[in-house]
Amino acid sequence: MEHTLVIPLIVAASSVPAFLAARAFAGDRPRLATLMRLVGMAIVAGAVGLAWAGDDRSRQLAVAVGVALAVNGLGLFVLWDILRRRRRAGR
Repeated sequence: MEHTLVIPLIVAASSVPAFLAARAFAGDRPRLATLMRLVGMAIVAGAVGLAWAGDDRSRQLAVAVGVALAVNGLGLFVLWDILRRRRRAGR
């Protein structure tokens, strides 16, 4: 295995919890499950981007910023969905 593929493989493996959470939420919270699948796909896309970037630091930085924005933005949507559901349950 090439040395440049170690980090992308680790990043790809870190998407597994998001997919497992999506599977756990699929029955009773389909919207949250969809958001968690999107988080997992964003992480996998980041891993592919890091593999594409290779040793080019500017590409690595662009991929890292893109993944950080995507995952954190989706994380905000997950939080918003949870808070919205709690407010509805409290009524």
